Amino acid sequence: MFNKKPQVIRFEQNLCNAKVDDNEVLFVRVTGEVEDKDARFEVPSTHSAYVIKGGGDERYYKSGTYDVFDNKKEIKAWKKGISVDIIYIPNTPNVKVLWGTSEKFKYRDTASNKVVNVGARGYMFVTITNSQQFYKKIVGSKKEFDLKEFRKNFAGNVINYFSDYFLRVVKEEKLTYDQFDAYKLDIGEKVGALISRRFEQDWGIGVTNFVIEWVGIDEADSEAVESAAADAQKQKKLKDYLAELERLDDKQWEREKYLKQLELEDRAAYYEVLKVVGRPREEYKSAAPTGGTTVFCPHCGQPLKGGDIFCSKCGKRVVKETVVCPNCGKSNDGDAMFCSICGTKLK
Repeated sequence: MFNKKPQVIRFEQNLCNAKVDDNEVLFVRVTGEVEDKDARFEVPSTHSAYVIKGGGDERYYKSGTYDVFDNKKEIKAWKKGISVDIIYIPNTPNVKVLWGTSEKFKYRDTASNKVVNVGARGYMFVTITNSQQFYKKIVGSKKEFDLKEFRKNFAGNVINYFSDYFLRVVKEEKLTYDQFDAYKLDIGEKVGALISRRFEQDWGIGVTNFVIEWVGIDEADSEAVESAAADAQKQKKLKDYLAELERLDDKQWEREKYLKQLELEDRAAYYEVLKVVGRPREEYKSAAPTGGTTVFCPHCGQPLKGGDIFCSKCGKRVVKETVVCPNCGKSNDGDAMFCSICGTKLK
């Protein structure tokens, strides 16, 4: 009499007809297939497996062939109707997931201090880093793996964290909005690592090759940032010009030479400097563009009227006395003893 061969449960008996080399299927379930007490199950080299007996006893197995029941107690329980589920999980899953920000998030540009709306999109690959955690959090009681549903849910969870991690990375790297695109590979690598760490902890899932294909801001925001940056640059240049004039405060001829050079190199900045330093109105009008511009007190900022020598608000002198050299015509400070150009005695 021939001995009956024991039953062998295999991966191929899964309900969704998944192939053993299909690494986009993150789990398959074989349920209620045990026919005799000597039944065995096979775990292919491409997968690991969880065997759940009676809805409670869970055991993890690597590739190989194993007895379904370890002892007589388990066989007795099976005869009474105990259920046996085998969950196969691929060792090297490779699921591509597309993601994108459905709503843009706020970012304050460090160079202009303007708040802009940022959007991004890209893709990533999902792997399993902790099959036990994955089984508990993702598989649960699900009968089949739904790839479409998984991609949708996972992409949604990524977006929940993306903006926070993105802003953290660009802050640490001190990046301005116009550097996002140039550094998107580096940003993606760092953001992907943070997201992967979070999902490994929560669901036993890791993220590999997190790619930002596009990142950008609204055109209106871009124009506002550019305008603010230009104004900031203009203010910085003005501050530098005024600092240089302050350094030359008691060297009138050098100040005049510096202003003349500034007029030739940057006429717009030259007019701004004249407004701040408070040139006499008649002198400023000759230098200002058509239409004229109000002259301000260099000490307190009070608007001045034509011909003012002293400020009506702070009382300080706004026009320096000058002595014209009778020899060369150079205007010298009122207290000058000699001409700064030709040396002629003035007093």
